[in-house]
Amino acid sequence: MPEDALTFVDLQTHIASQLGVAYYGADGTGVAQAPTDTYTLDAVKDYVNGGIRMFLNDAPREGWRFQQPVASITLWATTTGVANGAPSFGDPESTVLANVSMFHASMVGHKLKFTVTSTADGTPTYDSTALNTTVDVDDTIFKSSMVGQSIMFSATGTSYVINKFTDSTTVIVDGDASDEADGDTVTATHDYVIETYNSIVSIDVTGDASGEADNAARTVTADGSCTLPGTFGGEYLGPITFAAGTNLGVTPTWGSEGVIRLLQANSGTTTGSPTLAAVRKRDATNVARVWELAVYPTPGIDYTIEFPYELYFTALSAATDLHPAGAHYDEAIMAACEAYAEMKGQDALQGRVQYYENKALPAAQRRNARSAPRRLGSLLPRRRRYIGNIRNYYERPDVTVG
Repeated sequence: MPEDALTFVDLQTHIASQLGVAYYGADGTGVAQAPTDTYTLDAVKDYVNGGIRMFLNDAPREGWRFQQPVASITLWATTTGVANGAPSFGDPESTVLANVSMFHASMVGHKLKFTVTSTADGTPTYDSTALNTTVDVDDTIFKSSMVGQSIMFSATGTSYVINKFTDSTTVIVDGDASDEADGDTVTATHDYVIETYNSIVSIDVTGDASGEADNAARTVTADGSCTLPGTFGGEYLGPITFAAGTNLGVTPTWGSEGVIRLLQANSGTTTGSPTLAAVRKRDATNVARVWELAVYPTPGIDYTIEFPYELYFTALSAATDLHPAGAHYDEAIMAACEAYAEMKGQDALQGRVQYYENKALPAAQRRNARSAPRRLGSLLPRRRRYIGNIRNYYERPDVTVG
């Protein structure tokens, strides 16, 4: 079965082989691999990513068609499921499994909330000097990472912020909770940021979630925003629509992000079929580029929307990352990486710039042109025609051919 495209490590190995710096195993008799020493490997990675960026920049006038994909995004409603086993921790992330289909790629960056309950073990003890209260429960529901989050007593509906973790059954909360009753139901919640989408029943979250109970309820709360693909750079190229066959009647339209925020602020609990959408950059700590789709009203059920956008590329990072152009452009991408390395002073690749500019790139641009819909152009020059003294103008419209 053919691969989709050359991977990052495939391109590294190719360039390293051309430069004579590939690794051939401890005894030198193995197959070529990417370099193992950090300095050489970093240089090879730079040649690969630089070559890809150069190829993308050398697009024909009409642009590379592969850089104009159609996004298919799930606008999700608040989703609740039950744990399918305790999460497993693999520093620095934990894998979380659900017993029903509840996860979507557009949830990345949002919070997964675990909810567990127990009963108060005695009346909470208030410390009037420290202005805090010690709360004991019957079951092991507390974790040290819950500091700063809240617990709630069901009888009064009052929430208290945890300021100190004592052990799995005891925490200290801010304020006076001494009026809460012994035996009352205590609900504790714990949030984790969704880091990676694996499947509809599996995600990775940031931090150690291994102590969460197997039967804990898990919720992702909809807020009218969904994470866009990592290849989205902020520019959409066409209208936004619901997926084919959904027959929803009302089509969402692009609008102002500020207007959506205002509507969400004034009626944040309103749910329904989204009618207004906008893109915005998420203010995420230590994240260079995360875009999200804001919609109004907040989805009451899951919807799938589609829109074309311009593919954004900065660099490949993981060994298995595929270059963005697709398998049809493998030769051009390899040539671009070689040419970029030559331009960076690698004399061993002399002549690669000429090959790239004179053969590989023009061939790629011709392939790009062939992938566009064929059209019959105007049968008359694009100017006014005069017949006698009558000023008649006729121009045949473009006709799309299958």
